[in-house]
Amino acid sequence: MKKNIGFRRFKLSKLFSVLGIIFILLALASMYYWETKGRKHFLYSEVVVLNQSVEEGDIITSEMLKIINVDRQSVMEGAITGKDEASGKKAGHFIPGYSQLSSVYFLDEEKVLNQNEYIFTVPENWIITIPNSLRRGDAIYFYPVKIHDEKNDEEGPTQSAQYGSKINLSDHEIKSESSILESRVAYLKDSGNREIVTISSEDRYDASSKIATLEIIATLEDVSYLQDLADNDYKFIILYKDSKI
Repeated sequence: MKKNIGFRRFKLSKLFSVLGIIFILLALASMYYWETKGRKHFLYSEVVVLNQSVEEGDIITSEMLKIINVDRQSVMEGAITGKDEASGKKAGHFIPGYSQLSSVYFLDEEKVLNQNEYIFTVPENWIITIPNSLRRGDAIYFYPVKIHDEKNDEEGPTQSAQYGSKINLSDHEIKSESSILESRVAYLKDSGNREIVTISSEDRYDASSKIATLEIIATLEDVSYLQDLADNDYKFIILYKDSKI
């Protein structure tokens, strides 16, 4: 009886020893996998960058491109993850080397301007307000509001509303919905003439800078229409629709 008990204890001890060795090997294998592949797989994403700076109009070749791993929280909206997505594209503006690439950085051959279309910079003092979440390629709407100059006996005439200023719309004339002009954003630039892009992993949450210049695709008739309204003391609220909200 004692002999059988001792034999069983020996078998259990041997079994625990084997299991202990197996667990140690699994732990070592897990550590090796995490350090060699796991960390990269779960915490990082591959993105394409340029290995040199390029100017507006330059054609991107595969030799100019490099794939790097970046923290997933730092991947920008629309980041390019394959060289084929950028190779052969034409740069839409200056792109510094080793910065993440997005499809909006390149000219879309399918969006070449029609013969009667032009790029028009909307004067800053024409705009009452503009969404900070606006991005290149968005369809936008110019909502006209007539600004009435208000006079103050002590201070004299006040200036018309400027870009981004607060204004009480109830004090001004708003045109009908039929007067709204639809256009498309060609470029959005900051005060340093840099293209504004989303820098967070979430759509439109964090922009690279504050909007300073709005450039749209417009016909001469569109420009004339906006100019006529502006000459008659109208300014514009810029609107757009975001289907993802």
